[in-house]
Amino acid sequence: MPEMKLSTFKSLKNYLVKEAKRGLNRRTGVNLRRDMHQEARQELDEMLLAFRAARIAVGDRRGWLRAVRQIVGIPVKEVARRLGMCRWGVFRLEKSESESRIMLGTLRRAAEALDCDLVYALTPRKGTLEELAAEQRAAREKEREAALEKVRAEEKERESKVLQVIGWRTEMRRHARRELRKAGFRVR
Repeated sequence: MPEMKLSTFKSLKNYLVKEAKRGLNRRTGVNLRRDMHQEARQELDEMLLAFRAARIAVGDRRGWLRAVRQIVGIPVKEVARRLGMCRWGVFRLEKSESESRIMLGTLRRAAEALDCDLVYALTPRKGTLEELAAEQRAAREKEREAALEKVRAEEKERESKVLQVIGWRTEMRRHARRELRKAGFRVR
């Protein structure tokens, strides 16, 4: 990657799209995509390090809205006023977030009402993105090998059927010649 600082996901995405459009280096014919993807994964892994650490520290917490509201000390009435809804609307938001039913836009508005930013990311459950990509490559290779093995088995089966048919015809000819000779005909 060039010395370009990829500080946000958007800049990383734009960079990836631009590089993917380039594809092959026209002068050398070298495929830059593999190296570019590997470097992008490493860069993204570094950005996601904080999220992985936060996930480990927090565990399986549900209900960030209520936790932040209570810790900061903002009353429900004030959050409701900032969101332009009644107090029960805030409780419904907190409940829908804890049940993983809240929409991202609604969660963003609620975070703004709490004077917070909504930050989210997808992190691998185990290991890094590079390890996850290696697992995916191995799984695809395994599928290709299984498909190739299946094709080989079908080809071998077809070949054995052809040989059986050829053998059957040869045996039938031999038998027909024998019978014709017994009947008095001259057969080669």
